[in-house]
Formats: sequence, structure tokens, C-alpha cells
Amino acid sequence: MSRGVPIALPLPEGFSVRQALACVRLVEAAYGLYQQWSDAGKPPPRAMRFALPALGDLVFEEPFWRTLTYRTARASGGKGGRRYVTRTETTPAGVCARAGRRLYVAFRGTQSAGEKISNYMAARRDAVFDDLQGGHVHRGFHRCYESVRPAIRAFLEAHATPESRIRVTGHSLGGALAALAAMDVATGGLPYRALEVFTFAAPRTGAARWARHFARQRLAAWRIANRRDVVTKVPPELLGYRHVGGPIEFASADGQPPHSLDQTYLPALRAARGGI
Repeated sequence: MSRGVPIALPLPEGFSVRQALACVRLVEAAYGLYQQWSDAGKPPPRAMRFALPALGDLVFEEPFWRTLTYRTARASGGKGGRRYVTRTETTPAGVCARAGRRLYVAFRGTQSAGEKISNYMAARRDAVFDDLQGGHVHRGFHRCYESVRPAIRAFLEAHATPESRIRVTGHSLGGALAALAAMDVATGGLPYRALEVFTFAAPRTGAARWARHFARQRLAAWRIANRRDVVTKVPPELLGYRHVGGPIEFASADGQPPHSLDQTYLPALRAARGGI
């Protein structure tokens, strides 16, 4: 077990280490479902049978799937220059769960080729799922969220009430998607009592105007970030990108993998819990 590293104390008012640790477990469940699918030989969705997580009183849904289409270069085999082949991948991207009035949406981080390509699509575009014109978010992250949005909206529309507490969480790419999903919930007419966002190792998601609009929503957002984690520093501010959520920062120890959820972020939160 990697040793914990300091998160600055005192913690900001409203931030709960206990809730952050619960969100880590949800994201780990999302990664575990992807691993089940990979271990089974990556079958199509209709052929996959998941063993859903057992985590307290949570009732898990079947994981939601992301479908991405992308092109890769291949050898031309002769004259005519570079040629491309179009590929389509469908992967389990995260999971929804509920316990009474509590609703959860958890996103895993980058695992597949299509997701890696999407991470580099740094051009901005106007988000189609919020009420802000010209807000501009990362094109690749938007593309990934668009693919899973119908399943997430269906879950929330089926279970959300004015008394619901909705918590959205994700690691790495999943942190950016959690921010997009939270904006979608906050501006999309869904009923809720409270909306919370916990991201881990998240990149910057949108432009300054979009970030300001996010901050005006009726939600509580926390961004847990290792200062040595390069993913938290992209896309760069020079391109107009900004972070969202109140920062909860630490610096990992030498020898710790700076981006690892279980080897670095989790021990840091456990150390903070012990220091309170």
C-alpha cells in the first residue's frame, strides 16, 4: 500500500473526506466493470453478462456504454499516399447506482483507443446539452459525453425527484465527463434537492465563460488534484481552458505514480481523514 501524502488542512468548509472516499469506491466499481468486460474478451453489449458490484446499500444499474467511431492510418501498400480505416468501438464507460433518495453517476478514465484519440481533440465547441450559448467545451470530452448521455438521462429521469441527492464523480477523462454531466443536470430541468460533483485527476473541461456558468449553478463541486499529475494541467490555460470546482490539492511523494487513483489519490484522502 502506498503511503498517504498531505492534503492541506484545514479542509474547505463543506468538503467531506468521507464522501470523497465513497466516490473513489464508485469510480473503482466503474473500472472494475470495464475490467470484467475486458477479461471476458470484450464481447458486444448484448452478449455481456456483468456481475454487478456489491457496495453497501447501493443498487447498481447495468453499466452504460460509450460508442466512438474514429479513423486510424494504415499502410497504403503502394502508391496513393496514406490511407485510413474507420473503426467503431463500444465500451462500458461508467455506472449509475441508487440508494433511496441518493442517485449516483460514476465515470471511469481513459482505457480505449477511441477515448485516447478524443482526449487530443482539443478544439472547443458549444455544448449542446446546457443553456449557455457560446460557452465552449473540449470537443473530444463533449463527444465522449454525448455518447453516454441518453443512458444517464434515462436513469435520472426515472428516479430523480425534488428530494433527490445526485452525486456525480469520475477520474481523469471521467472527471471531465462528470463536470459535463453535472452541468447537464443543473441546466436540464431535472428535479433534485442537492447536486454534488467529486472529480479526481480531472483535466480542464471548458472555456472561462463555461467555467463561470458552471460556478453559478445550484451545485457543490470539488476537484481533487495532485499537483504532480500532468493530466490536471491540460488542456493548457493558454488555450483558454479553465478548471471547475473547489480545489483540494496535494503533492504526491517521490515514487508514487502521480495519476493513479488507487495508489496515490486514495492514500492521500485516507491520510486527510486521519488528520482531521
